[in-house]
Amino acid sequence: MPIRFLSILFSSLVLFAAPLLAQDERPRNRFSSDILADTFGYDRSTPGSVDLKDLFQGCPRRDCIPSIDSPRFEEAAAASAWLADDELVLAIRRGDDARAYPVRILDRHEIVNDRIGGEPVAVTWCPLCGSGLAFSGQLDGEPVEFGVSGLLHDSDLVMYDRRTETLWQQITGEAILGPLHGRRLEALPLTITRWDQWKTSHPKTRVLSRDTGTGYNYFENVAYGGYEESDQLMFPATHRDLTIHPKAVVFGFDLDGKPLAVLEKTLDDQGPKLETVVGERRLTIERLASGEVIATDTEGRVHRSTRLFWFAWFNFNTATERL
Repeated sequence: MPIRFLSILFSSLVLFAAPLLAQDERPRNRFSSDILADTFGYDRSTPGSVDLKDLFQGCPRRDCIPSIDSPRFEEAAAASAWLADDELVLAIRRGDDARAYPVRILDRHEIVNDRIGGEPVAVTWCPLCGSGLAFSGQLDGEPVEFGVSGLLHDSDLVMYDRRTETLWQQITGEAILGPLHGRRLEALPLTITRWDQWKTSHPKTRVLSRDTGTGYNYFENVAYGGYEESDQLMFPATHRDLTIHPKAVVFGFDLDGKPLAVLEKTLDDQGPKLETVVGERRLTIERLASGEVIATDTEGRVHRSTRLFWFAWFNFNTATERL
């Protein structure tokens, strides 16, 4: 596919979602093809947990945002020549295998189908929610790849698996429509952190290469420029809390069914370590040298967090407490 066409296509993806939406405003469908019906063949008879009217089409076709299926990597020193210290990376370690996936690359791909520590792993990123999660790339013991469906639900990436074409909600890892409806993917530990923090704590890490085979220039233009600063969304979210900026960064914890959101600003102002009580549970919340934010209870149990925008956390965790 010609490089110029790819560049134009990606630029169009952001334009298709514009303008940003005011509260409760719904986007218009601007596409001649209906991905849900024409590509997946899904209708109201398809087993699922979502109303079809709440699935919004973000681009002209399935895989219009291309996943990376044969990722290449380079050493930390080589990556530091083009990756700034303060840039965000999605970072994961499986055994002795540590890897970093720059957000500037993931903004244009959203999914990397990889093998880490000898096991298939799907590394996923939703730019609209600021959410990065990793999942096992196995279903029923067999490897499977994931792709970008071109659909969004509650402003979040909807993935599909290339074996059954089931649609999966990224933030929850839940199958929301299709043959595997109701199943959940196995989530794997992942950290969203600054490049300098990750490479210092994991000097032997490998970094996703810019050589993705697509011809994208990852330094030309800024994907979703201005989106994080705006208080508006590109697509609707069912549940909203407007007491703080919707794109405020939080670290979300699932404390045995009790959700807690810790604002990044709270950690910046009061951290890197703070004490709190959630219910009857006393917690120590701490930002580690790697950039990961964890909560440790009095029994020594460690709870890992998910970093994302406030609106996205609240939408899926309306009973959350907040610090």
